[in-house]
Amino acid sequence: MTTAKPFRVSVSQYEVDDLKARLSRVRWPNEPDENAAWDWGTNLSYMKRLVAYWRDEFSWGRAEAELNRFPQFTVDLEANGETHTVHFVHVKGSGAKRLPLIMTHGWPSTFREFLDVVEPLAQDGFDVVVPSLVGFGFSSKPKRPIGPAAMAELWHRLMHDVLGYERYAAQAGDWGSFVTSRLALQHPESVIAIHLTMLPLRPHLKHPSQPPVSAEEAAWIAKMKTWWAQEEGYRSIQSTKPMALAFGLMDSPVGLAGWLADKYWRLGDTKKDHPYEGMEARFPMHTMCTQLSIYWHSGTINSANTLYKAGPAEGSALLKPGERVTVPTAYSDYPMDVLTPTPESWGRRGYNIVRWREMDRGGHFAAMEEPKLFADDVRDFFRDYRS
Repeated sequence: MTTAKPFRVSVSQYEVDDLKARLSRVRWPNEPDENAAWDWGTNLSYMKRLVAYWRDEFSWGRAEAELNRFPQFTVDLEANGETHTVHFVHVKGSGAKRLPLIMTHGWPSTFREFLDVVEPLAQDGFDVVVPSLVGFGFSSKPKRPIGPAAMAELWHRLMHDVLGYERYAAQAGDWGSFVTSRLALQHPESVIAIHLTMLPLRPHLKHPSQPPVSAEEAAWIAKMKTWWAQEEGYRSIQSTKPMALAFGLMDSPVGLAGWLADKYWRLGDTKKDHPYEGMEARFPMHTMCTQLSIYWHSGTINSANTLYKAGPAEGSALLKPGERVTVPTAYSDYPMDVLTPTPESWGRRGYNIVRWREMDRGGHFAAMEEPKLFADDVRDFFRDYRS
């Protein structure tokens, strides 16, 4: 059995001071007059507040202590001919009938997204495992970027070979939902059930098992095409020429913050009626700066961005003709996530949906935005899958 090594987040004072120095030398861009609703991208007034807080008030020492309050580990695992160091949180739950649960974040997030729900889930009998995607946070940067199918193999080895779980459950959103969906496809004998906040796998519509596209589904597809036409700029560059973006984001923390903050505003339940009040209420400054600091101090923004090129190259989002996730699947639709609502009929094309729930609040980063609501929802679904 491969052995994991204990890990603690530790950043030198030199790196902290260097970050603050870079933040103090910011050169602000001009901004079009009509950008209060972020129509042109990240709002300048919000950015000035964020950078001032990150430079003058944010305590990395406090953030580091928060990140280290749960046991963390790293383990070396092989995929596609390369050894990858996988960082993960592992907290064993209470009680006799514990259920192993691996929870996977996406972009532009980190393992920090789930830390507010680790303790309540562990107290309710879950063995909680929260890995950092390869290329993110404190996992290693791949020399040859890998996609969700390869990461799913790493996750199975982590759960089965390293941690010794014969069977386990999984939860995820965003890119994590790609990995978790592939995990269920590739290892249905081990995955008990999955809980998703995004349904990423696309069915093969020309297969005889697929019914004709309904009017509701056609309207949703058209809506998604319109949304992507307006919002896919970040995806286009990250999925084609991520290195062209990397130099600016790696060298400028303000550039990094501006690039990532736009997605929190756009995908989160940020109300959208004020340049920064809703954003700061949903994602407090300390939380945002912790997320940004993980990207900055680990130097992983480029290796994270390359997932957008590696994922499509792997082809793991399109189901094969007749293929379907047979593992029991719950889907929770958070209303302010602009990537939803997905028609239930569409979800059932590619997944064995056993529970479909529409939430009354929250957005794309549900575990951070509404931790109690999220934890209760996850707990409720997996209750029937305890041995």
